[in-house]
Amino acid sequence: MRRSLARGAARPLLALAAWALAGCAHATDGQRSPATKEEHRPATKEQHRIDISEPLVITAGPPAQVALGDMDEATLFDGGSRAFAAGEFEKAATHFERLADAFPQGGNLLPALWNAGLARERLGQWTLALDRFTSYLARDSATARHDDVDAQFHAAVAEYKLGRLDDAAARLHRLSERADLPAARKGEALLQEGVCRVEAGKRDEGEKLLRAAIALYDKDDAVDPALPAQAEFWMGEVYRGYFRGVQLDPSTMDEEKLGATLEAKAEFLLSAQGHFLRAIRRGDGEWATAAGFRIGELYEQFHDELVGAPLPRGLNEELRSAYQHALREKVRNLIGKAIRIYEQTLATAQRVGASSGYVQKTEAALERLKKLMLGTN
Repeated sequence: MRRSLARGAARPLLALAAWALAGCAHATDGQRSPATKEEHRPATKEQHRIDISEPLVITAGPPAQVALGDMDEATLFDGGSRAFAAGEFEKAATHFERLADAFPQGGNLLPALWNAGLARERLGQWTLALDRFTSYLARDSATARHDDVDAQFHAAVAEYKLGRLDDAAARLHRLSERADLPAARKGEALLQEGVCRVEAGKRDEGEKLLRAAIALYDKDDAVDPALPAQAEFWMGEVYRGYFRGVQLDPSTMDEEKLGATLEAKAEFLLSAQGHFLRAIRRGDGEWATAAGFRIGELYEQFHDELVGAPLPRGLNEELRSAYQHALREKVRNLIGKAIRIYEQTLATAQRVGASSGYVQKTEAALERLKKLMLGTN
């Protein structure tokens, strides 16, 4: 009698795991100075001789050095522009910031604040970038201009990077409610606010915002496919969060609760996978790579949780061994699915030239699972 009860405790875990595996589809889817004019004289033999004991380096004469504080408005703007174009973002920022401080009434104030913000953004100096963009927005409002939308987005990105998710979400919410905002930018504001809400743990709010963004994008044939792909990816993240939140502990659950828990976990996996697949089908390579990695990660995590879950109560040594053996056989399917998805993801990334961090994550995960699969054979 005790033996049959033990078997009954093991059965729902294996049966529902098998159901989940059968139901979960996988992804297929510097400017030179002009030379001075010289007399043309025939060269002597000595003049053609070059000392090769040291490398030959040809350099232009040093430019005239002017202290930053002595530059006029035009020189500061030109120097900052040249530095930015050359990728010298620290130099660019200091030029534009000096211009804004020294010539607050000049005609280049707003461009200088904007460019300084961009330069600090390139440097990952988010506090300074946010300060420049908010200064731009304050000046822009004071002069009754109406081209502040991009600055609002950049300021929100800086707040997001600084972990100020609620501030970023509030800024984006105000932006999305503006009557003068084009539909495409409204969709972008909804999307980015949704991301902030999801990352702050407010999944219900985030899901509503993401769905609203997708609805706007689906009405616009000219929308950049990266935007709806990003929205679908974050919808997948919503359900991945729910999936991870379902705790599996057979040692504390009776048969009915264990079955319901497994079913809920499998359903969240399927919902997350569905949105990640939609992200892939939107046709943006970078987001497709990220979504493919996430699908594989879902299967890998489900495998790890099933294998690592505490044993059901009431198992003797013989039944414990049989239970663990049967469970390993069932969840090997999860490893196989994850491997196939990771391989497809890497093939897609190679085909489209994707270079995000998800490519490296997928490579590492694939290597890890191949070793795990070898260990289970």
